[in-house]
Amino acid sequence: MDRITRARMNRACEADYWANTAAPRADAAAASAERTAADPTKSAHVRTCAARAATSARENAAEYRYIADTLRAGEIPDGY
Repeated sequence: MDRITRARMNRACEADYWANTAAPRADAAAASAERTAADPTKSAHVRTCAARAATSARENAAEYRYIADTLRAGEIPDGY
């Protein structure tokens, strides 16, 4: 049985945070922004900004999942 080191445990906890907390929050933000972008009662400027925010949030969620996968693989993500 492999010995669990403190560093390995910390990487696992960090990976869980990125995958189970940060990514779902970004997904929720994207969903909210998409609803705002589709709301015809909002101004064109607000809808445009919301659409950009949704795109950014989706990209962030993908990046958070990448970070989690990289940490679980035992590597350090770029820029970490």
